[in-house]
Amino acid sequence: MIDDAYSLLPERVLRRCRAEAFATLTPTAAATTHLSIVPRLLKRGHRLSLVDQTIVVPDDSVLVFVDQMPDANYGHPCQYRFHSPSDGSLLHSVSAEFPPEVAAPGLRPELFHAPLRRMASGRPLLQALIEPRVWPWLREDGNRFAVLFTSRISNRRHVEDLELGWRVLRNQLGFPASNIYVLCYDGTIGAVDATSSELAKWVGDDTPYQMHIHDSATTDHLRATMETIGSRMDADSLLFVHTNNHGSTNGLCIDNSTVLTPSDWGTMLTTLPEFGRLVVTMEQCYSGAFLQPTLDNSTAAATCFASAVPADKVSAGDTHFDPWARTWFEALNSATAYGGDLPADPDGNRDGLISVREAFDYSDAHDTAAYDDPQYGDSPAGCGRFVYLTRRPTLADIIAEITDRLVAIDTHIHKGPPLPDPDPGWAAKLIPSLELLDTLSHRLQMARGDQHSESAGAAAR
Repeated sequence: MIDDAYSLLPERVLRRCRAEAFATLTPTAAATTHLSIVPRLLKRGHRLSLVDQTIVVPDDSVLVFVDQMPDANYGHPCQYRFHSPSDGSLLHSVSAEFPPEVAAPGLRPELFHAPLRRMASGRPLLQALIEPRVWPWLREDGNRFAVLFTSRISNRRHVEDLELGWRVLRNQLGFPASNIYVLCYDGTIGAVDATSSELAKWVGDDTPYQMHIHDSATTDHLRATMETIGSRMDADSLLFVHTNNHGSTNGLCIDNSTVLTPSDWGTMLTTLPEFGRLVVTMEQCYSGAFLQPTLDNSTAAATCFASAVPADKVSAGDTHFDPWARTWFEALNSATAYGGDLPADPDGNRDGLISVREAFDYSDAHDTAAYDDPQYGDSPAGCGRFVYLTRRPTLADIIAEITDRLVAIDTHIHKGPPLPDPDPGWAAKLIPSLELLDTLSHRLQMARGDQHSESAGAAAR
């Protein structure tokens, strides 16, 4: 049996262990291997009796179980991977033929990566693992806008990219559907290399497309859309623009005879009013040519640009999705396009939000396509680390969330059955939180006192 006192592990630890384990899989193995995790700490020296084998836990660790033949009965080849509870790194690996629940029912692992079924193409559909976030600053608000653009000559993979982007913006980041303007193909969910029946369901999860098409992908419609959005924006607005199709050395392909040049794009940006934040991402070949015109002509207080390639290179494509566009949106989604765990956490500073720069850094590190060479620029320099595709949290937002959780914890402790004390390490981690809250309380009291003094002085005068 495993002592329940060791079963409390923060989600961040489990997330790191899952990501580390998933990162070890080759694409072939990822399609045929099941990964699961025991969501509790195993103490050093604990013995796992597995029929004809006993495994001794080498150090305090988190167990990831690798099932290499998930369609077979036991015993069959599998692996026990012991990961560090501090950073998720792999400490030790042991081959075995039976699962952890054979050693003890309390060690039943939780599945987090599994090819559930196969399409006719043999592509695995993975279980959706990451629930939409519930932070209040990720919920719907009406001051964030997006433009998603393909072309009149776009391929199926470009449309699949746009649907991924739409779902991330709408379902994960809380953009209002009416604020996401999709200019796709001929005004329908279509492509030059796919029939309407082939695009009836999205490749990511085999469900119908969700994005709403506003119009066909032409220069005039893009210009009109930017004007419409401009009339709705104010100094606090955010605009996200993503182009996903073909490019030439002259610019962004619109159809088989028309391109939008970087200069034309810059002129289009100058027609916008002054507003808060502009984020532009471009997937097409030679897209880096739009970097400087975007920064030079933006009317936003903060502008960020990212592209799959510089001005002199072609970008990579694939059967489904374009590698750089997919990786960019996966960073914002905190999950793969197919719903699996990412090989690494895009949230580099662990603040619970993915900044534009963090999304780019993740895409740069994890887009392995040979042709791609991601480019980035922002103005003012470095602002991308503080630009998010979400509403910025207020102090009231954060305090309200902390309060809700403390109330829930208090209810469990004082109104439920007695609970064992957590590992002593937890107390050490929580004490700094008390000190931080004490400091915040003191500052708020001081600020309120100053305001009271000013009010009293004004009344006396």
